[in-house]
Amino acid sequence: MALSIVLLAAGEGKRMKTDKPKPLVPLADHPLIQYSLNTAKELKPERIILVTGFKKDEVKKYVLSKNSGDYIFCEQKERLGTGHAVKQASPYLPDTGKTLVLYADVPLVSTIALRKLIKSSNRKKLSILTSKVTDPKWYGRIIRDGNENPIAIREEADASKSEKNIKEIFTGIMIAENEFLKTGLKGLLRNNKAGEYYLTDLVDYASKRQVKIGSTQTREKEVLGANNKEELAALYEALISLNVKEAKRKGVIFKDESTCYVEGTLKVGKDVQVGNNVTIKGSVKLGNNVSIESNVVLSNVKIGENSIVKDFCSIENSLIAKNVEVGPFARLRNGAVLDDSAKVGNFVEVKQTKVGAGSKVNHHAYLGDTKIGKKVNIGAGTITCNYDGKVKHKTIISDGSFVGTNTSLVAPLKIGKKAFVAAGTVVTDNVPANALAIGRSKQSTKKNWKKK
Repeated sequence: MALSIVLLAAGEGKRMKTDKPKPLVPLADHPLIQYSLNTAKELKPERIILVTGFKKDEVKKYVLSKNSGDYIFCEQKERLGTGHAVKQASPYLPDTGKTLVLYADVPLVSTIALRKLIKSSNRKKLSILTSKVTDPKWYGRIIRDGNENPIAIREEADASKSEKNIKEIFTGIMIAENEFLKTGLKGLLRNNKAGEYYLTDLVDYASKRQVKIGSTQTREKEVLGANNKEELAALYEALISLNVKEAKRKGVIFKDESTCYVEGTLKVGKDVQVGNNVTIKGSVKLGNNVSIESNVVLSNVKIGENSIVKDFCSIENSLIAKNVEVGPFARLRNGAVLDDSAKVGNFVEVKQTKVGAGSKVNHHAYLGDTKIGKKVNIGAGTITCNYDGKVKHKTIISDGSFVGTNTSLVAPLKIGKKAFVAAGTVVTDNVPANALAIGRSKQSTKKNWKKK
């Protein structure tokens, strides 16, 4: 059956104390809404309808600029509850098929939980996602009959004393047949203390018509929302906890998982080890037997098998091949590529640069906009002077070359195969293959000199 997804993203988020609309409040790598969008897209629905409201143009601009695919946008002009929000999407839904309702500010629900929910809706007009939580305050409680079938959801403001003791809550996430959903939305009333149209009343609507309701339960951490910065911090902790647990399930060995922050997507091979105080952002892939030592930040990085990243390294938007050694105290960024068995040592920065197989940049160097061939040695204190104030220029260092210590390479520049650049040289002209370039002043020694 065809699936539509309605994503509610109209929140203002006053208690967040921010100028941003609530869906764009950042959580680790992304705004809140991006997590929900990623999950929605994984389910491969026929359409995704976003219900926007506060600063709707900002939300729409973000979604379209950061996400591929087609989206339908509709506006909730008045904040009259979740039922009213879904009503705004109703005209864009086909008469047949099913609709899954998600929330921009409930970002951690997994596709596993949602697929279970979709499966539970088989031959049912309505199915809801529930969770048992430690503190159910402010959530709608699940009311079940003697056969454990859900028959109602009682909002906090309307719950009796005994109902408030119920730990099982409605997450807000549901799936319904479109025909039932459209009819049910038309029948929603505002006869509650908040004066809003509750989406939760669809359960009561179904129960009164003897419509059997499906349900499935998921973990509390997956259904946390955030209405203020304190809750946002708790949401971040939950995100990290879920991601670290998933990484361990894949086989990662953490030295101290309580100090590691997996904010993004992590793919790993076998026997990957991660030290203390490691942060992983964006999309990171680590091959077999990769070792990440302590105090390392990885962001959008791929690292090949048997490579090691030593302490205090920052690596972003880079590609590292097999048997590579990086660090300690190295920085790789913006298009750095290290081929097999390359070495980038302490206090080296590499940007928009390829370091060829077996080449070494052992310490204290800056390489920008550079292509380094195979088995090249770059001495300590080597600097590529790549920027003339307007344009950045390329430096090419060919296979087997040797660049001595304390050398400045003024781009644009090409150093030929097996060329040798003497220590202390400022290189401004191309160096042919097998040549020696030396550009320092001749040493002058004053014999028998002493302080006067």
